[in-house]
Amino acid sequence: MNRRFRVKGISGIETYIELLAEAPGGYDARITSIADHHVRESCEYISNELLDSCIRTGYLSPVEEPALREAVLTA
Repeated sequence: MNRRFRVKGISGIETYIELLAEAPGGYDARITSIADHHVRESCEYISNELLDSCIRTGYLSPVEEPALREAVLTA
């Protein structure tokens, strides 16, 4: 599975959502936020409807694996 998206959000904070597994009506996801001096991770549920809406409106955009790794390594 492991589809990844970049969240359009607050300046200075890079946030990514990684879909880990399908769940009833949606996905289990890992949310990683990277700021100047820390990385915050949490696991959440995201419904199919919310995911589709976020992609359609441009709030989430697909990213390739190297971009996520590079952001985490440089944080």
